[in-house]
Amino acid sequence: MKDCIDSIRLQNHKDWELIAVNDHSTDVSKAIIESYRDSRINVLENEGSGILPALQTAEKHLEGAFVTRMDADDIMPQNKLTALLKILVQKTNGVIATGTVKYFSSNNVSEGYRRYERWLNETANKQLFYKRIYRECVVASPNWMMRRSDFDIMNGFSLLTYPEDYDMVFHWRKHGFKIESCNECTHYWREHEDRISRNSKIYQQESFFRLKLGYFLQEFKEKDINLLGTEKKGILLAKMLQEQKIPFRWFTNVLKLVGQKKHDIILENISTLPPTGVCISSIYPNKKQREDLECYLKITGYELGDNAHFF
Repeated sequence: MKDCIDSIRLQNHKDWELIAVNDHSTDVSKAIIESYRDSRINVLENEGSGILPALQTAEKHLEGAFVTRMDADDIMPQNKLTALLKILVQKTNGVIATGTVKYFSSNNVSEGYRRYERWLNETANKQLFYKRIYRECVVASPNWMMRRSDFDIMNGFSLLTYPEDYDMVFHWRKHGFKIESCNECTHYWREHEDRISRNSKIYQQESFFRLKLGYFLQEFKEKDINLLGTEKKGILLAKMLQEQKIPFRWFTNVLKLVGQKKHDIILENISTLPPTGVCISSIYPNKKQREDLECYLKITGYELGDNAHFF
């Protein structure tokens, strides 16, 4: 926590207020933050329990014209607030400012997290946020800034559900907010074994899939659904679709599985994919195979980020 607070106090931009919410801590974290003699730091007790109630507690005390959030484990690059503010002051309302991220750890950062880092940064640099929204959360939870007026339009954190960072991106899109990246690193993301995203059920794959599938079905409620892929993610999506009694066709690129049944659905050859409806691909293979799949989908009549999405 001390590294985090120090990085905020060392920001080039000095006009800020930190609303720090103590979530019923049993360690010395509250004493650490109260040891700072800085009038810009306001310490509150969480009115509920957990991250989302902590955010909702904090928003009741907002006074500034701009809003961001920060996680206690992480570190702000010295130019973070300046870089994000620069985007917002040059724009009218309806813009979310972000940048790139970098994982760090006292141990090695796993290749899985490195891949996510690369994907997030490519998404930011190419401004592909809403095109890729169903694949993963496209903005790191503590790596954004927005105008207070826009924050109030979307009712702040009050309507969010877990996983709240992913849900927030969908709320931005619902309100027509544009996400813009400054294309410089604005967040150092700490990786460690005790991270809540590693250990809490609300941040595991099934929670993310239930959230994004709900938004997907709202967006494409009048479309026929074609599901690609029969491994773990494909099976999870099939299960969720059946739970909601949503009809779908299920396609595989594994020839020996064609004609077999999974969850009472007959698997079809991907070569017979119809050129209509909307496509959910639970297949995310290596780059060459992914490019081939993208090419095939395009020839068949699907456009990634439009009527076809990787999950």
